[in-house]
Amino acid sequence: MPSTLRITGLATGLDVDNMVKQLMQAEKTKVDKVKQDKQLIEWKQELYREIISDLMSFKNTYFDFLNKEKYILSSNNLTPYTVSIDSNAPLKVLTTSDAETGQYEIRVLSLAKGASVSKVLADGASLDTTLEGLGINASFLKINYNGTEKEINLNSSMKLRDLINQINIQTGGAVKARFSELTKTLTFETSKTGESSSIQVNFLDSDKGVIEVLEATGQNAKIQIKAPGNADFVEVLKETNTFTIDGIVYTLNGVTDTSVKFTVNIDSKPVIDKIKEFVNKYNEIIDKINKKLSEKRNYSYKPLTEDQKKELKEDEIKKWEEKAKEGLLKGDSTLQDMVFNLRQAFFEKVEGVGISLQEIGLSTSSDYTQKGKIVIDEAKLKTALETRGQEVINLLIKTSDIAYDPNKTYTSRQDRNKQIGIFQRIKDILEDNIRTTRNSSGKKGFLLEKAGIKGDVTEVNSLLSKQIKEKDRIISELERKLYEKQEKYYKDFAKLERAMQKFNDQANWLYSQIGAMNK
Repeated sequence: MPSTLRITGLATGLDVDNMVKQLMQAEKTKVDKVKQDKQLIEWKQELYREIISDLMSFKNTYFDFLNKEKYILSSNNLTPYTVSIDSNAPLKVLTTSDAETGQYEIRVLSLAKGASVSKVLADGASLDTTLEGLGINASFLKINYNGTEKEINLNSSMKLRDLINQINIQTGGAVKARFSELTKTLTFETSKTGESSSIQVNFLDSDKGVIEVLEATGQNAKIQIKAPGNADFVEVLKETNTFTIDGIVYTLNGVTDTSVKFTVNIDSKPVIDKIKEFVNKYNEIIDKINKKLSEKRNYSYKPLTEDQKKELKEDEIKKWEEKAKEGLLKGDSTLQDMVFNLRQAFFEKVEGVGISLQEIGLSTSSDYTQKGKIVIDEAKLKTALETRGQEVINLLIKTSDIAYDPNKTYTSRQDRNKQIGIFQRIKDILEDNIRTTRNSSGKKGFLLEKAGIKGDVTEVNSLLSKQIKEKDRIISELERKLYEKQEKYYKDFAKLERAMQKFNDQANWLYSQIGAMNK
């Protein structure tokens, strides 16, 4: 309310300011009540946002595939095998849980290549030379590759650069055209490698008669592998340079002069540590939410008014407000639903896996006060990883052909839920609650819709943000009325002052007359 300098009570001797203050107390109490209600909503929003922040940090740490070291949905992070290989070897080796331990030897005799044809162009050729300048008099270029045919219209003014772009675009990258200024060679090559890949390039005249034909087939990778316990190498042909054999993923980058040795060992400790870290962080968040859900509300601690704060020290205000915030999320349905779904995610059977959570050493605490927190039996987990590794991986991160659908709740996605692993289910539940993208109804995650987060449109459009705005509107209206009533009281007292002043003036005149008569 606007402040006005007033000098009151000169005629009446009344403490007008104090009297108006007392008269306004009942009205001010109404404003204080709405401000207290607003404060409770703001505190509740803060508590929600703390939980949202924790969940987002958890999601960004363990469910971001760019964070390769901690990405919990990566089979590589859950595979208890290590590979020792010379870092200068022209190949990379990774293992899956189906790998056999021991020493391997490999020879790379040839790499897989795409079907490739080349045409040497005239001296002085460049990317900006026209086809006429290159001596290419064809009107059409027909390319057959891997059973697909594309035809490109040519003209004498077309530049070599434009021809290359057209080939790359029209084939969708299935055929890559490139030009070497060093050798003056135009090359056409399929992106698909192996002997089954093929290419035929036809330069045609205006009547589509053949001027020139270039054709070739691709090449397979040829390798020889000696597995642990075997005396001889086994020759293998592969159509790509990345392939999996007996649980080992090979990526070939070049041929070898001699055989390359590498060793596969089993070491479950790094995987156990990753799972423990994930579960511990999960338990920490669940524990925090459960405490908020069960925390009792002390209704004798209400938000302090401005007048009450003036009478207290800072530390007293802080302690009071801590008490006043307790129990604000008690029994919250949104949080309860999320926690329930997370518990279900751990203990509903994963179809087609053949191993249970208990068999890999994960279970709920027998202490009822822990409220569903996950405990780990490291010995069981170690045995499961080392003897049934692929089943453990499937139980935790198995995927589904059914994509995540933000338009459905977790409980209505039963077909997907049954098929996906436990950690995949947790990711789905996090998406349901803290998703920043919208579904077909324009809704974001449940918690964002309720409390919002800073830097997002939900910061001002969430349910609680709208409730705070409404309280602000009510407070503004009440304070306007409060000011108007206060002004009315001051005007009434001003009238009393004027009347009393007039009475005093008359009394003084009368006293002066009586005094004059007595002289």
